[in-house]
Amino acid sequence: MSDKSRLPPDARSDTTRVRQGKTLGTMRWVLLVSLITVVVAFLVAFAVMPMS
Repeated sequence: MSDKSRLPPDARSDTTRVRQGKTLGTMRWVLLVSLITVVVAFLVAFAVMPMS
């Protein structure tokens, strides 16, 4: 017996219909740009660091 069969009928709505927010691709781009910025910043910091 699956867990869905024990839920009341109103609790079996599909998740897309009852989701509160929208799923946008914007956050993916923000994270990608942030990651690239951090990697470039670390590469620049490593390149200008004096070797002793």
